[in-house]
Amino acid sequence: MNLKILLIGMPGCGKTSLGKRAAKSLDFSFVDLDEEIEKSQNKSINDIFTENGEEYFRRLETEKLKEFCSVPQNKDIIISTGGGVVKNNINIENAKFLGGYIIFIDRPLNFIMEDVDTSDRPLLKDGADKLISLYSERYELYRDAADYIITNNMSFAEVLKEIINHIKTLSDK
Repeated sequence: MNLKILLIGMPGCGKTSLGKRAAKSLDFSFVDLDEEIEKSQNKSINDIFTENGEEYFRRLETEKLKEFCSVPQNKDIIISTGGGVVKNNINIENAKFLGGYIIFIDRPLNFIMEDVDTSDRPLLKDGADKLISLYSERYELYRDAADYIITNNMSFAEVLKEIINHIKTLSDK
């Protein structure tokens, strides 16, 4: 059985950058769910939100997540999800039912606010207040969905090492 690792967390917590590097190091496939949605729609996430709304985007997100969790992969895979994937509980239920293992990258809000560029993130265009609101709304959802939690308050290399080491323990089972 191939591993399906899903990375969840707030926008700007490091899901994509850590996921890409971990996948490369472990020789896993890597998928960024937002990039796959953009490809399928031939539009940016910003444009999808503006032209079609968040509800439409969330439907696409559910479809793509189910697709990548249910299609047999020829190798292990790491899937970087969008920050709001936990808003629809069916996403978590489907992922777990289809063998997904969920890692919550828990980055403290002050680090995210220092790092994140809100210009290409439609739900963060209103700045820090919106980020704080999303954090309050989603934090417990992330914790509840997670099979494992990694606190991203260290250097990139240290967090990456922790992710890789944890995934290696899963492949040994």
